[in-house]
Amino acid sequence: MFEVLLPVAVGGAALIFGRKKPMEDTQLIELVFKNVGVGYKRDKEFVYPSLVDTNELDNGTRYIYQTVVGLPDKVLAPLNELLSKTLNKPIRLEYENFLKIMVYDESLPEIVHYQEVPKEKGWLVPLGRHLDGWEFHNFEHTPHMSVAGTTRFGKTVMLKNMMTYLIENHPDDVEFIIIDLKGGLEFDKYKNLKQVKSVSSDGFEALETLLSLNQQLDEQMRLFKRKGWTNIVDTPIKKRTFIIVDEAAGLTPESWMDTTEKKMLSHCLSILGRIAKMGGGVGFRLIYCTQYPTNDAMPRSIKQTTDIKIAFRLPYNYASEVAIGEYGAEKIPSKLKGRAIVKTHETREFQTPMISDKEMWKRVKKYAISKTIVKKETRTDDTFEIR
Repeated sequence: MFEVLLPVAVGGAALIFGRKKPMEDTQLIELVFKNVGVGYKRDKEFVYPSLVDTNELDNGTRYIYQTVVGLPDKVLAPLNELLSKTLNKPIRLEYENFLKIMVYDESLPEIVHYQEVPKEKGWLVPLGRHLDGWEFHNFEHTPHMSVAGTTRFGKTVMLKNMMTYLIENHPDDVEFIIIDLKGGLEFDKYKNLKQVKSVSSDGFEALETLLSLNQQLDEQMRLFKRKGWTNIVDTPIKKRTFIIVDEAAGLTPESWMDTTEKKMLSHCLSILGRIAKMGGGVGFRLIYCTQYPTNDAMPRSIKQTTDIKIAFRLPYNYASEVAIGEYGAEKIPSKLKGRAIVKTHETREFQTPMISDKEMWKRVKKYAISKTIVKKETRTDDTFEIR
């Protein structure tokens, strides 16, 4: 039996804070166990978790307790919050056969800079700092990512530090297809980098780009079939194509739009869904971002294939649930720019790196080249017309 009795816990916490003599972490943890009824019944005796090991961490201590088998998340979450408030320190709980309580000496920093990011090899990008140190995402293992967050809280900055890191580490092998549906304001300044193949700033340009990309996907799949390949990781191909969609809500058909525009945007989302489902194995990497995480802006075909989900601050709990599958992003303090929740097989809080446009350009400007301007064709329903 495992019980969390919150009314009793409040009284227990009052007893703890009422003591004059400071207590050790383990004493406080075990007092919380007793005050909130954490444990299980063995015969007629109630057994509390017992400390079996202690490990020192770079930023604190891990306490390992033996307890009841099968602790659910709905029990761990309130216990995590109660222990953190009782010890007045950051806490993280893990349960797998044993209950592991990580007690950290220092909280997450409120800002980290791109210059601080460690150098790593491979198709990795920095996610940021969590309580245990720096963390990276490997696009070879998980090719697609979704990112949500209210404007000015770090979403686009994260895209720029990922771009910078990839260009610095793979200048000859990475290419970017950017769909910047905030009018191109954020990424148009980087369109002359040799790694940037196109920057689309509205739905019409996005469709042109995606139609071309869809053809590339077909060609790549035909090549893989001829060669008998199934995953680009196991081939001699070095190039990786990153498709960045910044403000995907701009691709959502709205009731007030005319039929032509609705069809155009639906076609864009259809191609992006196809890339998400089929492109990972042949070298396409989708980073799909929105300020407004709704079921329309984040279609199921994309959500189900982005196995890493990131949320910066969001205004409502239902937006957080759409973005990462659980509440939490609405609780990120509004003063913390760059603070994000990252959801993979686990959920962790990160401080993502800060990079300014000035810093980014200083690092990547050597890759700027002169590009020939080609007239584009604009899709209008069933025809193309030159503009």
